[in-house]
Amino acid sequence: METLPRPEVIRRYNDAECQPPLPAMRLRWDARATGFDRLWDLPENVCMTGPAPERFGVSIERHGEDAYAVRVLWNQTHLSWPALKRVQLLTSSLAPLLAALGTDLWQLLAEPARATLRMPRLAA
Repeated sequence: METLPRPEVIRRYNDAECQPPLPAMRLRWDARATGFDRLWDLPENVCMTGPAPERFGVSIERHGEDAYAVRVLWNQTHLSWPALKRVQLLTSSLAPLLAALGTDLWQLLAEPARATLRMPRLAA
């Protein structure tokens, strides 16, 4: 997937529709990300079609050497995977999306087991 432009973060909030609540962002993308529909590949053969998400949140909890519980908010869709492997995350569209937000997914996945990884903090 091509590199995405950095979005403008309109606001940060805890999405209470997800249980437990998930840290999320309201994003505004430029025309290169929102001007047309694209295919977004997510783990376990889940595909989303459309522009980059305007509401996005992610939580990654490492359970072991190569085991991660992942929750994602993608606009109005809430997704949850209890046990994903590192390669499933790194080959998904989450990697370029997080990169556009200034976060290296590879580095997040290298955090110690039992660490919960939440929405990245964007540099000012």
